Amino acid sequence: MGKKLERVMKGDRGGTTSATSQETDVDNNKTPEPYNCVGDFEADYLELCKRAGLTEIPQVTQRPHRPEPPPPPDPKEKVEEPTTPTPGDPEEAPPTTYTTSNKFDYFRPKVQVELEKPEDRKSMTEIYIRGWKVDQRYMDVFRLCLPAADKLHTIDLWNVGLTDNTLAQFSAVASQCLNLRTVKLDGNPVPGEGFHQLIGEDSMIVSMSLRSCKISDKGAELIGKALSTVKTRNQSLCVLNLNSNLITDVGACHLSNGLRMNRTLLILSVANNAIGDEGAKQLGEVLSRFALTHEEIVERRKLISEKGTPDIRISPIPKRSESRDRPVSQSSRSQLDKSTAKSGRSSSKAKKKDDKGKGKDDKKKESVAKTTKGKGRQSGGKKGPAAGTITTEPETPEVQEIINPLLEEAESINGELFIPGNRVLINLNISRNKIGEAGLKALLKGIQYQITLTMLGSRSSGTGLMRLSLQKNGFPPDHDLYMKIQELMVTRDPLYKPPAKSPDEDSISQTTGV
Repeated sequence: MGKKLERVMKGDRGGTTSATSQETDVDNNKTPEPYNCVGDFEADYLELCKRAGLTEIPQVTQRPHRPEPPPPPDPKEKVEEPTTPTPGDPEEAPPTTYTTSNKFDYFRPKVQVELEKPEDRKSMTEIYIRGWKVDQRYMDVFRLCLPAADKLHTIDLWNVGLTDNTLAQFSAVASQCLNLRTVKLDGNPVPGEGFHQLIGEDSMIVSMSLRSCKISDKGAELIGKALSTVKTRNQSLCVLNLNSNLITDVGACHLSNGLRMNRTLLILSVANNAIGDEGAKQLGEVLSRFALTHEEIVERRKLISEKGTPDIRISPIPKRSESRDRPVSQSSRSQLDKSTAKSGRSSSKAKKKDDKGKGKDDKKKESVAKTTKGKGRQSGGKKGPAAGTITTEPETPEVQEIINPLLEEAESINGELFIPGNRVLINLNISRNKIGEAGLKALLKGIQYQITLTMLGSRSSGTGLMRLSLQKNGFPPDHDLYMKIQELMVTRDPLYKPPAKSPDEDSISQTTGV
C-alpha cells in the first residue's frame, strides 16, 4: 500500500507542475494591452520606450534658459574693494550669470521640452531634439505620444538623421498634432527630399525651417507645387527658410511658380544657394505681373462662369491685322441697336409701374406707423421695446474671403492676359547667391511696379515687398542698380526711422509749410 501511495503522490506532483508551466506559457504568449497616452509626455515616452524594448532611453529634461541679469547696484551702497583671499576663507559662491553641468552631460542624448507651467507636466508646448539619431523605433514612440500633447506648437529636430521613411512618418504625426505651428528640420538631408509632405493643402504649419538639408532643384520643385498650383494652394504657411541648400536657377523658377497663385507666404529666404540671373528674373516677374498660361486661363474661365465676370482692361488696342477676334459686322451692330432700344422701352414702362407701386407702399407704411404709435401710448410707457416695434438684431462682422488670384483685374497685352503679381510676400532674402546685373534689373522693375500699384491704390491684396536682402552676390556693393534698390526699399521698411532734421531745416519747413 505504501508504494502505491507514493506512486499516486508522484503523479499528482507531476500533473501540478505541468499545469503551472502551461499557465506561464500562456501568460508569456499573451500580447500586452495597448497603452493609452495620458498627455504627460515624459510618462508616456518612458512607458512606450520600455514596451518597445529600448535599452538606451534619452532623458527628458526641461530646456535650459539663460539666467536673468542681476539687478543694477544701488548707488547708495558702498562698493567694497576686492581683497586677496586667504587660505582660511570660505569658497566664494559661483556666479549666477550662467549654468554648469556635469562632465560630458552636455553631449548625452536628451529630449528637451518647454512647459507652459513648470508644475504641470501636461503643459508641454515645445520639444527639441539635437544631435542624436531618431530611427524608426523612436519615431514609432513619438507617433503615439506626440499627438496626445494638446498644447504642443513647436517641434525642432536638428541633425537627427531623418530618412525617407521616418520623414514620411513624421509628416503623418505632424498632421495629427492639432496645435502644431512651427517645424524646424535643419541639418537633415533626405535622399527623396520629401519635405513637401509637411505643407500640403490641409497643413496647419505656419513656419518651417529647412536649412542645410541639401535640397536640390528636385526638392524645390516639390515645395513649389506644394505652395500652389492652378487648382490647389497652401493657405497656412507664412514663413519658409531654405538657407544653405543646393538650389539653382531651375529651382528658383519652380519656387517662383509656387508664388504665382499663393497669397499666404509672407517671408521667403533662399540665401546661400546657387541662384543666378535667370532665377532672379523669374522672381522679379512674379513680383510685378505675369502672363497666364493656357491652363490658368481655362481655370480662370471656369471661375468666371461660377462667380461672375471680373474687370478686364485691354491695352494697348491691337491693330486689325494683329487681332485674333473677328470684328463686329454691320448687321450685328443693327441687331444690337434694336435690342438696346427695346430694352430702353421696357425699362421705361417698368419704371412707371414701380413708381405707382411705391406710392401705394408708402401709404401702407404711414398707416402702420400710426397704429404702432397708438399702441405705444396705450401700453402705459413701460420700459423696453414698445408693442408693435421691430427689434433689430446686432450686425455680425463679415468675414473677408480670400480672393483667388485668377479673379483679379486682368490686362490684355498683345494677345496675352496679364494679372498683378504676388504682393503678399513682404520679406525676400536672396543674399549670398550668384545674381548679376541682369537679375538686378528684373528685381528693380518688380519693385517699381509694386510701388506704382500702391500709389494708385490697386485692388489687388497686399502691400508688396518691405525688405529685400541682396548683399554678397555677383555685383559690387556700390553698383548703381543695387544702390537704387536700396534707396527704394529703405523707406518701405516698417522699422525705418527718418533722420532727425536740423534746426535750420525745421525753420525752413515751418516758413514754407512743407
